[in-house]
Amino acid sequence: MKNKLLLVILCVVAVAFSAGATRGDVNNDGEVNIADVNAVIGYILSGDNNPSGDVNGDNEVNIADVNVIIGVILGIGEEEEITPKEIALDFSELQEPAERIIEDEDAEDYGDYAENTSWSTTVRITFDEETATVTGAPTTIIATIDGAHVTITSAAKHARFIVTGTTSNGSLKFYSERKFLVQLNGVDITNPNGAAINNQCGKSFYLMLNEGTVNTLRDGEEYAMIDGEDQKAALFSEGQILVNGKGQLNIYSVGKHCMASDDYVFVRPGTKLYLNSTSGHGIKAKDYVYIKGGVINMEIAADGAKGINCDSLINITGGRTTIINTGSTKWETDTLGNPVSTGAAGVKSDYNLNMTGGTLNIKCTGDDAKGVNVAQPFLFTGGELNVVLTGKKSTVDPKGVKCDTDCTIKGGSFYSCAPNGRAIDVDGTLTIADGHTILNNEDGRLFEVIY
Repeated sequence: MKNKLLLVILCVVAVAFSAGATRGDVNNDGEVNIADVNAVIGYILSGDNNPSGDVNGDNEVNIADVNVIIGVILGIGEEEEITPKEIALDFSELQEPAERIIEDEDAEDYGDYAENTSWSTTVRITFDEETATVTGAPTTIIATIDGAHVTITSAAKHARFIVTGTTSNGSLKFYSERKFLVQLNGVDITNPNGAAINNQCGKSFYLMLNEGTVNTLRDGEEYAMIDGEDQKAALFSEGQILVNGKGQLNIYSVGKHCMASDDYVFVRPGTKLYLNSTSGHGIKAKDYVYIKGGVINMEIAADGAKGINCDSLINITGGRTTIINTGSTKWETDTLGNPVSTGAAGVKSDYNLNMTGGTLNIKCTGDDAKGVNVAQPFLFTGGELNVVLTGKKSTVDPKGVKCDTDCTIKGGSFYSCAPNGRAIDVDGTLTIADGHTILNNEDGRLFEVIY
């Protein structure tokens, strides 16, 4: 009887499941069949905890994974659908606690706060469609105007530039020896040939959004480049971009990224950002991205692009950030003629991702996408994370949260849902601290921890 039952199971298992399935396709050949069962059994017998064999997402390779694959092949439970959370752009007001301004001059982040500098020089820049005017500039500031394209060369200390007006063919460019502040007071700048605001100074670039104002920046599809200079976004800075104020900033990019810094980006409470890109990332930074507060909404539609892409640390302590990414995999050819792919993602950090507060909502609809992609440890100790992936597998499984090393969850609300892929994939150790009220990790497509 036992032999007959085994024969029946093996006969059924030998029939390939539909090629479009992803769950249980351990050997990544586009089918779920006996080869996948054998692969997992091989891992178990050899003691190899290979992540590809962890079909149910419990961070272990054991008989439970074999059972899941057999269930997929037999069609057991396949009718059950997961209904992910609804994630949409949210422009509603956010009640945030009073911000604590760092006043200790010896503190590492003292210089990140515009309030700690007395801006003694004020220059006004006004755009009027095809022209622009600059008033109040001292001898230490030279303004060059070509139509509505304004270039500021400054040696002034503690200079503040108040910018207003509208132009459909203009830009604002800075060369400065010192840090400075740009105060947007109801401005709309479109540069058909590059960045709308281009800071070539490596010092701190304070960007203040005046309360009650709506400010808009747009780039062009083709950038007119200058040898030896970067302009990687509609809003680009060689130095830090330090965003504050209670106004609204909308950035539309059709050529490169929305906002990019070759240093770091710091967003403070009260700010309102809307970033829309059909060409690149929403926010791109080299050193780190620090979201302390504010309301950030992003719509990203470029293949291979990310909402937030950082070469280093991403730190989220407050605010509400919502990222909708509709991009899929971007295919290019390397120098040898081989195809190279770059996947889309909501957030990608090449170093650590730390989240202690605030809300991060991510929805990715493209194939192969990742919601959160972290190269170094992901430490989640508070706040609310919601990740939803609705795309399918083209070359790799969609993954809600992908950690190349460890992931630690110690508080807050952590939700990831990938109906056609894997909700969480941790190559290192997944640590979930005690005290949670909900822990849902049943079949690999939904992962939820609530404290």
